Parts: sequence; structure tokens; C-alpha cells
Amino acid sequence: MSDPLVIAAGQGRLFRGPTGAPMAVMIDAAATGGAYSVIEYSHAAGAAGPPRHVHEQHEEAFRVLEGELTLDVGERTLTLGAGDYAVVPRGTVHRPYNVSRAEVRFLFITSPALDGFFAEMAVLNAATDGSPSVEALKELGARWDCVFVDLPADRGVTRMAND
Repeated sequence: MSDPLVIAAGQGRLFRGPTGAPMAVMIDAAATGGAYSVIEYSHAAGAAGPPRHVHEQHEEAFRVLEGELTLDVGERTLTLGAGDYAVVPRGTVHRPYNVSRAEVRFLFITSPALDGFFAEMAVLNAATDGSPSVEALKELGARWDCVFVDLPADRGVTRMAND
């Protein structure tokens, strides 16, 4: 039997998430054999979050730790408060964001693991000052089962890092 993995509060692999806010990968693909990842994230008050997107081969589950998270799932808009959970089924267009006047902190679990996508997105955002091209986003998404459905038609994405 292998030893359990313990990640202390405030630890994990830290980097800037897709919208520019700090992100902590608490449990990564290496720890789960690729089965899932657990990520802690936040959106500032009024943050638009990422563009609407879909994963054909991944579920995402959300649990709000503090504040309120707005989650578009298909044609529905959900408001999740502290302690609430939601699961986004595979193949469903979705977008988490924050319309409230306070920061929201939440966990999300991806199955199979998608922490590699977020690590690569952090590198891409750093290299482009938070404004990656549409082509770069499409290429990254294609490798990681993340199809952005609301990208602008022009070459540059205006400040993906909008938190």
C-alpha cells in the first residue's frame, strides 16, 4: 500500500489561472493516475470568468467555499452559494463566473484530470500578457478537450485575464 498524499491548506501547485486569479492545483493527475484533479480557484467580484466552453470527455464538479458562483450550464443559469455543489456533464457548454459584489472561492474537480491544461494555460497567459490569440487558445483547447465556443473572430483575445 502506498502512503496517502496530504496537501496542507494554502499549498498545492500554485499559478495564475486562465482568468488571471491565483489557482492552486491541490490534487493533480500524477497523484490520481489521471483519474481526476482537484483545483481551488477564485473569481473577483464581477469577474466574467472564462469564455463558454465544452469538454466532450471530461466532467467538472464545482463546490463553492465562500461567496456565490454563477454557472451557466447549457441553457440554464445556476447560482451556487457556499457549500453548494454542481456537476457539469460531459458534452455540456458551461461557464463559471461571478456577478456578485464579493470574491467567490470554489473547488472544482475534473474527471479525468485537466490540471495539465491549466498549467499550460498559465504559461500561455504569461507569454502573452493575458491576451493569447484565438489560434493559440483553439490549439491548446484541442489538445486538452476544451472547445471554446465564444471566442472573438479577431486574432487577439482581449485580456483573458480579467479577474
